[in-house]
Amino acid sequence: MRFLLISSCSILLCTFFALSCSRQNANTLRTEGHRINLSQNVTNDSRPKDAIFVDFEKNWRKFISQSPEIALPVVAVRDKTSWRPIVQEDCVFSPDAGGNVPQVSLTWTELAAPVPAPQTHPQQQQSVAPAAVRFDLALHYKGFERNYYSTALSTEKLQRFNLPSNSELIANSDQLLVSGPSLFPKLMDFHTEMVKARDTNREIPRQTLVVRDLAPGLAYTLRRATLGNKLWNADGEFSFSTPVCPQEF
Repeated sequence: MRFLLISSCSILLCTFFALSCSRQNANTLRTEGHRINLSQNVTNDSRPKDAIFVDFEKNWRKFISQSPEIALPVVAVRDKTSWRPIVQEDCVFSPDAGGNVPQVSLTWTELAAPVPAPQTHPQQQQSVAPAAVRFDLALHYKGFERNYYSTALSTEKLQRFNLPSNSELIANSDQLLVSGPSLFPKLMDFHTEMVKARDTNREIPRQTLVVRDLAPGLAYTLRRATLGNKLWNADGEFSFSTPVCPQEF
């Protein structure tokens, strides 16, 4: 009987000490701030990386382009409906923004370029560089007419859209602050590939533009222009809307 009483007392003491240690450890964790969040995502860093997202009001002047080529005049497009790319919308995680942002891919085909006539001395042929292409992005009402837009060259992959040095938004910064980082997405990719036309079986160029870090739930207007004779010839405008992206999947 005495043995059973001693065993019961030992079990109660062990249980008491175990509970005391558990409470002490829990208090220590709460004090030190070590808490487990079951909804946390350890693969994505949710803190913005790019200065434009951290403090736009102080950093927006970093995105004024000093390129004289960008500041050249743009001849307005005659037929705004001639350019009709296929749009694919998506939501992707952006380390720059620290969250899920809209990404838009635009794909379109061009008329086949004329095939040059064969030459007698092929070794004397000179390679011709592809024409420079720029893309302008507007959010404001009549953004292109008012010179309220940002721009990026097709060769500036992984770079942000910038303001031309003669942009009216530089003087009217209050209008720029309304749009915020929305006017400065990143040009992720632009490339051309040759595909065969279904009807003629001819090879025609197909171009793809990918833009990321767009603002959610907004209507953008994109303009395409080609450089020639020291000015830009706009050859198409296209409007699209961006999706609203959830911040957690």
